[in-house]
Parts: sequence; C-alpha cells; structure tokens
Amino acid sequence: METAIELANAAFLQSCLIADIGTGCGAIAIALALHLPQARIYATDISATALEVAESNCRKHKVRNRVRLLQGDLLEPLPEPVQLIVANLPYISESEMPKLPLEISMFEPQLALAGGKDGLTQIRRLLSQAGSKLLSGVAVLLEIGYDQGPAVKDLVHKCFPTAKVSVLTDLSGLDRVVTISAHQ
Repeated sequence: METAIELANAAFLQSCLIADIGTGCGAIAIALALHLPQARIYATDISATALEVAESNCRKHKVRNRVRLLQGDLLEPLPEPVQLIVANLPYISESEMPKLPLEISMFEPQLALAGGKDGLTQIRRLLSQAGSKLLSGVAVLLEIGYDQGPAVKDLVHKCFPTAKVSVLTDLSGLDRVVTISAHQ
C-alpha cells in the first residue's frame, strides 16, 4: 500500500482514479482514500458478504463518498478505465493450501486464498483483462506469494511486452509485490 500511495502522490497530483481489486474488507481502498485525498477509488469483489463488510468499514472511516464498491469478477465491474490498479488476489497454490497455518485456513474464506494449481490463476485472469481497463502510462501493483516473482514477471511480459516490471520484497527478503508500469 505504501508503494501505491507514493506512486499516486508522485504521478497524479491533481486527481487519481484507482481500482482496488479483490477488496475484501476494504482495508486497502480505505487506506488509499485516507492518504490520497485527490483519489477516487473503485473497490471490487466477487463476494457480496465481503462488500457488506467493506461498506461498513468505509462508513466507519468516513470515506464512503470516495470509495465506490462494485460486486463482480476482477476488473469486469469497472465502469471506466483507471490510472492505478492494486490487487491482493488469491495466490496460494493447491499444494500450499493444506500447509497453511490454522489461524489463516480457519478464518479466511477459501475464495480469498486459493489461487489454483500454481497460485497464479486470478493474477493471470486480471492481467488478461487489464489492457482495456487501464489509461495510458499507468501502473498495476499486485501482491504475490513469496516465490512467485519470476513467474508473474513472465506473465506480465506476455500481456504487456513493453511494461517495466519490478518485484519488491518484504522485510524478510521474500517476493511480496509486483509493480507494473504499463506503457500503452
């Protein structure tokens, strides 16, 4: 999220249109709204239950007027192209699902965790949809699994051959976020 705030403040001083894909409880959309007063944010999720929680949280933090909640699959519900896409999609592979700690597997919905055989099913789908939902010269930030950086970079280059792609690591040195600067 810090990367998204820095990017939006540097590139979009007057206004910024952001999409938070797979918003869940709305934490990222709310934080962006609180830190980026120039931003309007679309927050999408396939789960109606998640969006009910996000609605409550947006009201609690008084950002409901700048965060528009949309139910649907990935980028499909967006009514217009955006300048910045942030996404924390399911990225746990089938082989990793049984190994998750109980505090995660018992309390997080399977829908929010399971990323398919290689953990990249939803990321692959988002990248294939992104071309028509991005304005020129924009960015995408994707949270990824600890070892998925090289595979996601390959996927990005298939969809956006001229994009600049970086993998950011967490404090442990593990892959955590892929940033994509798309030059369309």
